Amino acid sequence: MPQTNFDRITASPEVLAAFLASLPCLDAPWDDAFHRVFCDNCPTTDCPQVCPHEAERNSPAWWLKLEATK
Repeated sequence: MPQTNFDRITASPEVLAAFLASLPCLDAPWDDAFHRVFCDNCPTTDCPQVCPHEAERNSPAWWLKLEATK
C-alpha cells in the first residue's frame, strides 16, 4: 500500500512537529499553551528579547508532549 501524506507527517513526533512548525499561521494552539504555562506569571519584563523559555517558544514539539485537554 502506498504511503499517504498522513503516514509521512505522523512518522514520529519530531516529523509532525516539523510539519506543524512549517505552517504559516499567526496563532497556533502551541502559542496559546506557551503563554498560559510560561508567560501568565513570568517576572521577566524584557520579552521577547530575553525569554527564559525560548526553547519552548513557537514549538509544536513542546506542545505535542503536553497532556491532552478537552
